[in-house]
Amino acid sequence: MTSRNLFFKLVRQDFRKRIWCPVLIFITYFLGLEVRLLMETEKFLVDGGECIYGGVSCDIVVYVSHLFFGREAWMIAVVTCGVAFLCGISGYAYLHSRTQLDTYHSLPVSRTQLFWSRYVSGIMQFFFPFLIHVLICAGIAANRGAFAAETVPAIMSYITLQLVMFVLAYGATVLAVVLTGNIIVSILGTFVLFSYSAVVSALIHLLFDRFFQTYINYSGWYDVCLSEKLGCFSPLSMLLKLFDRPYNTTMEAAQQFYTYDFSYMGIMFAAAAMYSLTAYVLYLKRASEAAGRSIAFCALEPVIKTMIVIPVSFFAAIFLSEISQETASDKWFLFGLFFSFVTFCIIMEIIFRLDIRGAFMHKKQFLFNAVCTALLFVVLRYDVTGYDTYVPADAQLQSCAISIRHLMPLSQHVRVSPFGTHYLNADDYRMANMEMQDNQSVMELARKAAQEQLTYRYFDYYEGIEEVPEYIETMNRQQYYEPISFAYKLRNGEVVNREYYIDIADADTVRLLSDIFADSNYKIGATPLFNDSWRIAFDTVRCKSGFKRADITLTPEMQAELVGTYQKEYMDLTLDTVMHVIPVGTIDFATGNEFGRTSYSGEMMVYPQFAETIALLRAYGFDMEEKLMADDVEMISVQRQYDHLQYKDSSTSYMLSTEEAEYTDKEQIQQILDSIVSDGFSWELGSFATYFDRQYFVTVRYGVKEAIFSDYVFIKGQIPDFVKISEKNN
Repeated sequence: MTSRNLFFKLVRQDFRKRIWCPVLIFITYFLGLEVRLLMETEKFLVDGGECIYGGVSCDIVVYVSHLFFGREAWMIAVVTCGVAFLCGISGYAYLHSRTQLDTYHSLPVSRTQLFWSRYVSGIMQFFFPFLIHVLICAGIAANRGAFAAETVPAIMSYITLQLVMFVLAYGATVLAVVLTGNIIVSILGTFVLFSYSAVVSALIHLLFDRFFQTYINYSGWYDVCLSEKLGCFSPLSMLLKLFDRPYNTTMEAAQQFYTYDFSYMGIMFAAAAMYSLTAYVLYLKRASEAAGRSIAFCALEPVIKTMIVIPVSFFAAIFLSEISQETASDKWFLFGLFFSFVTFCIIMEIIFRLDIRGAFMHKKQFLFNAVCTALLFVVLRYDVTGYDTYVPADAQLQSCAISIRHLMPLSQHVRVSPFGTHYLNADDYRMANMEMQDNQSVMELARKAAQEQLTYRYFDYYEGIEEVPEYIETMNRQQYYEPISFAYKLRNGEVVNREYYIDIADADTVRLLSDIFADSNYKIGATPLFNDSWRIAFDTVRCKSGFKRADITLTPEMQAELVGTYQKEYMDLTLDTVMHVIPVGTIDFATGNEFGRTSYSGEMMVYPQFAETIALLRAYGFDMEEKLMADDVEMISVQRQYDHLQYKDSSTSYMLSTEEAEYTDKEQIQQILDSIVSDGFSWELGSFATYFDRQYFVTVRYGVKEAIFSDYVFIKGQIPDFVKISEKNN
C-alpha cells in the first residue's frame, strides 16, 4: 500500500511541477480541435447544412463522422507527435543533469517507480486536456445538428488512435533521452528514432532509381517511405502507413481510401510498448555518470555513427548530383559522397566528444565507415548483385503481370467514398489486376529484354547535330523503343517489379508481344471494363469518331449488351490489327455528378472489324463510320513541323519551328479529309501505330455544331501532292 501511494504521489508531484506542459497542450488542442471544428461547421450553417468536400456535396453529419473524426485525424496525429516530444523531453530532462540525478537517486524510491511515475505523468498531461477538447467538440457537433449514432464509434476510434500515436512517439522520445546525456543530442536522437526507417526507405528508392535501369516503383511516394523489407519501425513510417493512400490496389482495398486502418493500430501499440520497455530496461542500466555526455552507452557509439554517416552521405551525394548540370554523371555524385562523408564524420565526432579537438579521433572507425561507403557505391554502380539482369526462374513464379506502356493504356477513376475518387493509371491497374500464367512468351520476352538492356542514349544538342550520322542512326533506332513493365509474383508471396525497354522494330519482339496480346488473361487484366469486381452502372457512354463526339445515355440492359458485344470482339483483336489498321473511333464508359464527368474505362478503340459494336452504336444513335465531308468544314490549317529533340543528360527539350498553310477550297479540303487520321489515337497507341506521318499537323475548323475541335496527322503515303509548304526555314 505504501509503495502504491508513493507511486501516485510521485505522479501528482511531477504533474504539479510541470503544470505549464498540460496548459500549453490544452491551448494547442483548443486551436486544433474546437476552433477548427467551429470554422468548418460555419460553412455548413451558411450554406444551409451542406458543403462541398472532394467535389461532392455532403451534410454536416457526414463531415463530422467521416472527415473531422475520420480521415482528417492525421492532422491532429502530427500535433500529437509534437506533444509527445514535449512531454518526453521535459519529463526526463533531469537525466542530463548530474546534480538533479544525484538528488533523485538519493531518494528512497526505486528506479522502477521513478521511471514509470514520470512515464504515466507524461501520458496524463496529454490525455486529460485532449479528452476534454474531444468531448467539447462532441458537444459542439450536437449543438449544430451534426451528431448521429455513427458519430460515437468515430469519436471512440479517434481517441484510441491519438492515444496510441502519442504513446508510440512518447516511447521513442523517452528512449532517445535515456540513450543520451545532453539535451541537444536528445533532440537530435529523437528525430533520428522518429524518422529513421522512413528516411532510409526513401534513400533506397533514390539510389535504386539512380543506379538501376530496370527499377520501377508502383506504390506512390508514401510507400517509398514504407519499405516492406526494411520494415516500418519508426513512428513516422507507421503514421504514413496508417493513412497511406492505396495506389496499386484492387477495388476492395481502394474502398479504404478515406478511412484509416484501425487494425494496424495494434501493431503501432506493440511498437509503442517495445520502445517504452526498451527505454525502461536501459534506464535501469544507465549509469549516473552518463549525465552530460553525448551518449549514455559508449558501446553504441560506433553503431550510431555508422547508421547515420553512411545514409546522410549518400543523401548529400544525390542532392549535389541532382542540382548539377550533369545529373547522370558520377563526377558530382562522387564529389558529394566524399565531401559529405568526411564532413559528417568530423561533425559526429565533435557531437560525441562535445569538443572540437575530438574531430579526428577514432581513425579506425573512420576507415571502416569509408570502406563500407565505398563498397556500397561499387555494388550499386556496377550492379554487382545483378539487379538489372534478374529474371525469376519458372519454378519460382506463381504468376506475372505485364504492362506494355503505350498499348491501349486504359486508366480508371472510381468514386470510392463521398469525398473523392480512386485513380489508377494503366500501369498501376495492370500490376494490381493481371494474372498471366502458362504463357511462355511472357517470360521469354522478359528474359530477352533483361539480356538486351536497351537504354536511351541522350545527346547534348548543338547546331548541326541533325546531320551527324551517329545522331541520325541513334534517333531512328530509338524511336521504336517502348517501355514495358513486369510484376513477377513469386510463390513465396514476394512481388518483384522491373521495367525494361523493348524494340518494336525487332520481329522477334513483335512475335512475343503478339502472343501476349492475344492472351485473354492479358486483355482482361489490362482492361478495367472487363473486370467484374470493378463493374458499376455507367451514367453515359462517350462516343468519338474521327471528327465528332456525343454522349449517349443507355439503360442498364443496353449497357450490358454493349459491354458484352464489345468485349467479344475486343478479345479477338490482334496486335497486327492494332499496328496496321486505322480505328474508326473510341468509346468511353463514364460516371458523373453535378460537378462533372469522370472517365471509368478510358477511351477504348473501335476498329472496322468490330462490326457488331459499330452496328449497336448506330442503333443507339451514334454512327461511328459517318464520314466528314468538305461542306462541314470551313477551313483546314496544315503545319509543317521541324522537331529537333534536344537531349541534356536525362532531360529532354524540344526546339519546335512551324510553317503553316490554310486551305478553303472544297476540293482540296475533301482530299485532305480523306487522307488524315485523328492524332488523339496516337495517345492510346504510341509507336505501335505504324500509319501516322508526323511530318505535318492538320487542324480542322468545322462548321457543324456536333463536331469536335481536333488535331490530325496524315496517313503514311497519303499526303496530297498540293500540300507543298516552303522549306526555306528547314
